[in-house]
Amino acid sequence: MNEIKIFSGRSQPELAEKVCKKLKISLSKPKIEEFKNCCFEPALGKNIKDNDIFLFQTSRPNNDLHKDIFELLQMANAAKNSQAKKIIAVMPYVSYARSDKAYSRGMGVASELLAKLLERSGITGFVGIDFHSARFENFFSSKVYQLSAINLLAESLKNTDPKNAFILPADMGAFEKGSILAKKLKMQIGAVEKRRVSDTEVEIKKITGDFINKDIIIFDDEISTGSTLKTLAEKIQKRAKSISFAVTHGLFVGNAVKNFQEIKKLKQIILTDTVPISEELKKSLPLKIVSVDGLLTEKIKEICKN
Repeated sequence: MNEIKIFSGRSQPELAEKVCKKLKISLSKPKIEEFKNCCFEPALGKNIKDNDIFLFQTSRPNNDLHKDIFELLQMANAAKNSQAKKIIAVMPYVSYARSDKAYSRGMGVASELLAKLLERSGITGFVGIDFHSARFENFFSSKVYQLSAINLLAESLKNTDPKNAFILPADMGAFEKGSILAKKLKMQIGAVEKRRVSDTEVEIKKITGDFINKDIIIFDDEISTGSTLKTLAEKIQKRAKSISFAVTHGLFVGNAVKNFQEIKKLKQIILTDTVPISEELKKSLPLKIVSVDGLLTEKIKEICKN
C-alpha cells in the first residue's frame, strides 16, 4: 500500500483515532491558528508529498457545522498545495446530503455546492456513510465511496427472534435499505406512507404489515428531532410488544430526547458513531452504539491498494 497519513479536524477525532489504531499508524492533527476576527487557518505541518491523505471531518449537528466544513476545505487545499498523491475526505455523516434539489424559486442546491467546493479545494475522493439522498454522490466528478451501516445494525440485532420481530421502515425512502436489513435478519417487513407537514411535523397516512404483539424495529437512516419516529411509534405502540429504533446517524437535535423519553414501549435505540454522542445523551436514552471504525478502516485499505 502507499504511505497513509490520516488527519482529523475538530469535529470527531475519537473516531479517527479508532481507525488509526486499527491501521497501526499515528493520528495527525493540524495546527490551527485562530484570529481575533474569527478567521482560522489550519496547517498540516508535515511532509506529505506523494502520500495518500485522509481527512476526517463529520457533520456535527450544532453551531460548529459550517466552521467544520470550512476547516475541511482548508485542510484539503493545504494537502493539494503540499502535493499529496491522493486526498480523500472522510465525512461519516453528511448533513447537506439531503439538500439535493431546489425547493423554491431562486434557491441553490446546497449538496451540489458542497461537492464542488470540496473538489475545487483539492479532494480526489470522498467517503461517507448512508447518504440521505442517492443524488448527492452524482454531484461529484471524483470518486465517491458510499458505505452502508446495514451489516453493523444487523449484527447488533442478530439475537432477536425473527419469528417475533418485524422491520418497519420509517417511510418509503427508507424501504429499500430496510428491505436489505429485513432479509439479513430473516424478518418480515412492513411499509409506511407519510406526508411531511414541516421540519418537525409529519402525518402518517398508512401503515402496512402484520405486527400485532411483535418486537417492532423501526429503521431509518438518521434521527434528527425524532418527530417522524415518535409519531410512527405512537401509531403502533398499542399493538406492538416493544419498539426499537435502528438508525445510522443519531443527531438528537431540538426536542429529540424528550420525544423518545415519551415513547412508553421504547426498548432501545441502535445507532452508529458517525457523529459524536455525548455522555449526557447516553444517560438519557437506552442507546446501543456500534462503531463504524472497522468499516472505514477496510475502505481506506482498499483505496490505498488501488
